[in-house]
Amino acid sequence: MEVAVSFTDKDKSEFEEKYNIDTSVLGNVYIQKEGITITGPIAVRYEKHPWIEQFEVDGVKAALPRRTGFGSKKVEAFVQSLSTIYRDAYDLYNEYSADGELDAHRYFGHAAGYFMNSFQDERKHKMVAKFCGFVENMWREGDEAIYNVTMQTVLTKFRQNQDFWMFFEDSVTPEFKEYIQNYLAMNRSEQGENYGHK
Repeated sequence: MEVAVSFTDKDKSEFEEKYNIDTSVLGNVYIQKEGITITGPIAVRYEKHPWIEQFEVDGVKAALPRRTGFGSKKVEAFVQSLSTIYRDAYDLYNEYSADGELDAHRYFGHAAGYFMNSFQDERKHKMVAKFCGFVENMWREGDEAIYNVTMQTVLTKFRQNQDFWMFFEDSVTPEFKEYIQNYLAMNRSEQGENYGHK
């Protein structure tokens, strides 16, 4: 989950209670004291891509609550989020939609394939890591349909490339990594039971 960036001309005394304050070339930077995880040196960057321009924060991530079940976010919300890191997100949406309904398995499977191909270029690893975080958000916040796409299609595709799979596991939280390991172990166990009944 990304940390949002915003700007204000208010006096910093109004923020000292809830925020740590640092300075940058852009002015004062306010970092909330609670609900975040510091992952490294903090920096604000301006990213410009052909399809989007935005500020991004390095070194800070939102502290995520433990997942307790299916979320409420539907496919359209994830298409919108994906468009911030994948320029073809909306074109693919039109390509994989029939009668106004998106084939989410094909759509996100295609996106997964794109980022797996991008992984071959080390210069794109940062963007690929963002997609890995995006996939975790699908698992964490998505409804049942999105959950099924994540576990059955996206992760299955990831596991076809061992190097990419290791990169993916290093890019997500320990909670998600543990969940995946348990999910795969349960599937192996169920498949073994099915074979035993034949």
